[in-house]
Amino acid sequence: MVILALDQATKTSGYSVFTNSKLTEYGTVDSDHDEPDTLERIKQMQDGIDELIDRIHPDVVVLENIQFQRNIATFKFLAFLIGGLTYRLNKDDIPYYFIEPTAWKAFCRIHGRKREEQKKNTQKYVKNKYKVDCTEDEADSIGIGTWAICNIKENK
Repeated sequence: MVILALDQATKTSGYSVFTNSKLTEYGTVDSDHDEPDTLERIKQMQDGIDELIDRIHPDVVVLENIQFQRNIATFKFLAFLIGGLTYRLNKDDIPYYFIEPTAWKAFCRIHGRKREEQKKNTQKYVKNKYKVDCTEDEADSIGIGTWAICNIKENK
């Protein structure tokens, strides 16, 4: 079973691929960070993730659910991106799950009061568990994928 885990964002989205419960690939999908039009960045991100899906052919996709933090505009644009991604997954009949950030972090025992501390602790967790150095976005997607391989069973 191939699981694609996504930590999606409008500028840089982290992704990880788990094949038969083993981490086989991780990386980022980027939009043009200098592009001032957020809708154009969302289109670029959607296109990049579509290419990733076409290349990997996942059996299931796990998306980090969005949460309102402080910025309504960011929340709105992430909702647009989620809408585009779920449309694509539904159209291609690819099962998908949403995971709350608090749920995968609790599962992986990621602690920290502030977001920055949690990001660094996730990178440490990934380094200890998988022996890889990676970006914050990649580490979050690997944490999401770790939750997925232990909680999603292949539906036969």
